[in-house]
Amino acid sequence: MMTQKIRPDNGSREGKWVALTIAGILAMSVILLPHHQSETEHIEAQAHQVLMTDLKQDDLSMIADLKLAHEEIRDLYLDAGAWPEISELEAFWVAPFVNDQSWQRKGAHQWQRLDSGLYLGLRQDEHGAASMLLDSRSERADIWFSHVPVMAQVQSLQAREKRQQQGWQQIVLSPSSSSNLHAH
Repeated sequence: MMTQKIRPDNGSREGKWVALTIAGILAMSVILLPHHQSETEHIEAQAHQVLMTDLKQDDLSMIADLKLAHEEIRDLYLDAGAWPEISELEAFWVAPFVNDQSWQRKGAHQWQRLDSGLYLGLRQDEHGAASMLLDSRSERADIWFSHVPVMAQVQSLQAREKRQQQGWQQIVLSPSSSSNLHAH
């Protein structure tokens, strides 16, 4: 009589191979992962600039509206060949130029067009976002803000140097806009 030992087919051998394969993949990942990390770009703000990450929520909300408004203003300019007036922006319901509840909550800014593509919003309420200046003359929005009351003539804000002298700060919108940083 011949006896043969037969192992039960309960999957224990396959389970061991699967566990070993998973352990090998995890070990390779732990070893190779640090070599595939990209360095984050760190931006140094100049004296007249502030990073978006350093702003209050009210200011961030206004900046989001201004970035969208910048696109609308540029489109209106390209379509009509002239920079839109504040009344046109209100008629097209372009935030933050519309006097609605959001406008009231963000500081009841009084908007005026200073020059071609240059829009100034002066905060009328102590609560809400700071006074903002949107320069839409270039492809990217150039946004400046000031928490101090504007005392000087607003026409002087057309010049970048005058803005800096009056305490206005340029907002660095994103790391990809580092080419938009101005050394003035």
